[in-house]
Amino acid sequence: MKLRITIEDTSYDVAVEVLAEPEAAPHAEDPLAAVPESVLQPPHLPDTRPEDRICRSPIAGMVVAITVAPRQRVRQNDPLLTIEAMKMQTSIGAPVAGVVEEILVKAGEAVKSGQVLCRLG
Repeated sequence: MKLRITIEDTSYDVAVEVLAEPEAAPHAEDPLAAVPESVLQPPHLPDTRPEDRICRSPIAGMVVAITVAPRQRVRQNDPLLTIEAMKMQTSIGAPVAGVVEEILVKAGEAVKSGQVLCRLG
C-alpha cells in the first residue's frame, strides 16, 4: 500500500506493508497457577527487633521525671520519662508498644546521649 504524507508543506510518498496480526498466546485456565505462593504472600516479619525494645536517651541531660513503672503496659510513643537539657524538657516516648521490663535510671540522674534508659518486653 502506498501513502502520501505531507510534513511542513513537503509531500512524501511512502510504501506501507500491512502485517497480519500475531496469533494470541493461549491463555492458561488459571493465570495465577504458575506464580509461587511465596510471591503472593510475603513472609510474616516480626513487628520489632530486640534492639527496638530498648529506649535510649537521644540527648545528654538530667532525668527530671519518670512517668511509668515496671510491668506497666505502654503503647508506642507513650511518654516514659522526661529529660532536661539546657533548661528545655524533652519527653521520651516508648519506641514500640509493650510492657516496661526495667527502668535503668532514676529521677535526678544525669544521662549521656545513647544511654539505655529502660527496656520493654
